[in-house]
Amino acid sequence: MDQLNKAIRNLGMNRLMRLKDRDVYLAVLLRKEEWKHLSAPWWLGKSASIVGVDLDGNFVLRKSSGEFVLWDHKLSNEIAISNSLKGMLSMLELDQTNVP
Repeated sequence: MDQLNKAIRNLGMNRLMRLKDRDVYLAVLLRKEEWKHLSAPWWLGKSASIVGVDLDGNFVLRKSSGEFVLWDHKLSNEIAISNSLKGMLSMLELDQTNVP
């Protein structure tokens, strides 16, 4: 099983990503075949695909450059996550708040 499918399977427990100034809790990760070009009024002039969503409704995007970013809707700003899928997935940690 590849790294993305494993991350999707374990997302209920390993959903925390610690970025520079915030913790991000993923709610959804999509399989590569589900990544579709994003068309939205707030994301003009750039090519990207939604690959995940956090608990606050922000999108994890893969830009055409291969970089992964978090789009923060409230700030109308992107926050760098990683330069690769492997790098992003390696950041996922156990969410202690979600352990029964």
